[in-house]
This record gives sequence, C-alpha cells and structure tokens, in this order.
Amino acid sequence: MIKFLTIIYIFFFIFSCGYPDLDDVPDFKDTKLSDDELLEYCSISKTVKKDIEKCINDYKG
Repeated sequence: MIKFLTIIYIFFFIFSCGYPDLDDVPDFKDTKLSDDELLEYCSISKTVKKDIEKCINDYKG
C-alpha cells in the first residue's frame, strides 16, 4: 500500500510541474471593454449616477 501511495505521489508531483506559473497570467491593462461590459463594471464599482458617468468618461477618454 505504501508503494502505491508513493507512486501516486510521484506521479502527481511530476505532472503538476507542467502547469503554468501565476506569473504567466496575461496583463489585462490593454483590454477593451464593450459598452455593456463598461456599464456593468462602472455600475458595480460606483453607486451614484454621477460617479458612473465619470467612470465611463474616464475609461473612454
């Protein structure tokens, strides 16, 4: 039983090294949002209508 668990442990250890690192996640700073996505993003992050309009104008401007 111990040999079986050791083999399973080694198997998972070897194959888990193939996954990308957290540092390989792309940077989303240049991502363009559609009008619907922008309205949803600003609605979630802001509560006052004036702040929502400012958020949209800052993003597009």
